[in-house]
Amino acid sequence: MKPPTFFVQVLLACLLLTMLASCGGTSAVPTEQQRQVAISQVPCLVVMPVETDLQEDQAVKYDRAARLEQGASYMDTVLAEQLNGRGHVRVLSSRQLTALMPERGSDRQDLIERIGSALKCNAVLVTTLSRYQPRVGGDYGVEQPASVVFSMKLHDIRQDTVLWSTMFAETQQSLLSNLMSFGRAVQRGFKWVTAEEMVEQGIVDKIRECPYL
Repeated sequence: MKPPTFFVQVLLACLLLTMLASCGGTSAVPTEQQRQVAISQVPCLVVMPVETDLQEDQAVKYDRAARLEQGASYMDTVLAEQLNGRGHVRVLSSRQLTALMPERGSDRQDLIERIGSALKCNAVLVTTLSRYQPRVGGDYGVEQPASVVFSMKLHDIRQDTVLWSTMFAETQQSLLSNLMSFGRAVQRGFKWVTAEEMVEQGIVDKIRECPYL
């Protein structure tokens, strides 16, 4: 007896979704050997507190500014937890950063060099949060999904170059509106995640992709 046409169609759709998920673009994860070589080149790395783009956007509204500050604070916590125990990494708190800043204003590169010199490290990781939109709704239904955008740049102080950079940008979409999100949907249990959950997963993914961390 031939299987029902509907059953066959559903089965084929599931297989297609699985293939799409497995072929989705992901950054390569460095091997352990590649990671060891990279760390030998950068034996000491400073992680600065997460910045926001408030300084660059003079017209930013108060509610957006508050969301970004909230998100940056949470990212600091996640970064500290994820990088804890890595001997070559020094996570700088906001208070420590303030103590290292010069009395008079200086540009970004001067500040990075000052921090590296003071802590005797040769690279500084700068993370900038530019969007942090909390989820409005629950696990299985939302009025507004979570949305997060942040970038990371690892500056080599000696060479005045960027050793590594990446960007995370996601606004969660329903499976029906974006079939390519199937793999991520499975990982999340087909739930609408919070901005905190999205940030944490994004940081974990980016740390895994960085050979210097």
